[in-house]
Amino acid sequence: MTFTLTMLALAAAITFFMAGFQGLLVPLNQGIAWGLGARDEGKDVSALQGRAARCVANQIENMAVFVPLVLVAHLAGLQTAMVEFGAALFVAARLAFFVFYWLGVPVLRSLAWLVGVIAMILVAIPVFGAGIYAL
Repeated sequence: MTFTLTMLALAAAITFFMAGFQGLLVPLNQGIAWGLGARDEGKDVSALQGRAARCVANQIENMAVFVPLVLVAHLAGLQTAMVEFGAALFVAARLAFFVFYWLGVPVLRSLAWLVGVIAMILVAIPVFGAGIYAL
């Protein structure tokens, strides 16, 4: 497996962990019976649950961009230092984002998000450069 696909697998693992963490908060805050039920009646969520839900939503939005970029780079044979660095930086930034968001650290959370966006741009540059060159 290539380095970029390994980073993609790690990003998927982080997403899975985030969603699992969010799910584990339900029985702790709303109770097991409510969590296993139909959840027809709403229950108040804790601040941590709210942050976890927003964090998962943000991760899914970022994965919707990162996954195709990495797959196109892989399929096009673009295993460049920039692509690999961008993929690794994305994984590190998203992990930091999760921790900072979970702990409620506002400025560092936003900086980690920005680093993740820059990381995706680093992967996108060779991808779109190769696509334009192919035209």
